[in-house]
Amino acid sequence: MTSRAKPSKKETSGANEDFEVLDVRDIGKEAESLLQSLRKYVSEGSHSKQLAIGGVSGWVTGYMAMKIGKTVATAVGGSLILLQIANHKGYININWSKVNKDLEGATKKLSQQGSDPSIPKMLDKVQHFVVENGYFSCGFSGGFLIGLAS
Repeated sequence: MTSRAKPSKKETSGANEDFEVLDVRDIGKEAESLLQSLRKYVSEGSHSKQLAIGGVSGWVTGYMAMKIGKTVATAVGGSLILLQIANHKGYININWSKVNKDLEGATKKLSQQGSDPSIPKMLDKVQHFVVENGYFSCGFSGGFLIGLAS
């Protein structure tokens, strides 16, 4: 596999150590072109290929979501339990009126600003992809559910 990034430069530091400086400015463009070519490959493939790729990618995504979700839920739940125990024992004192006041302020700010205007455009793109690649979408959905269950 060849890299399209600019060649690295050899630089010398004052301590007689050589090191390479990698130019990573074009990595985002490479990743975007890779995703575009993958989307084209899936879209132009046969129905069975779309179903297989969708199923496998959905299973991997579901499995990873389950594993990461369990870890995050354990960390957040454990933190809340420790926080509550520390509050109960008197190690810390939580000013709940200030917490509620800050939450109300954040809620008002979010309701006034609304959502990001780029979200509807992104949702339209996702909807178009799902409609155009129905077999891939069904395979991904099924694989995702199987991945969550395994």
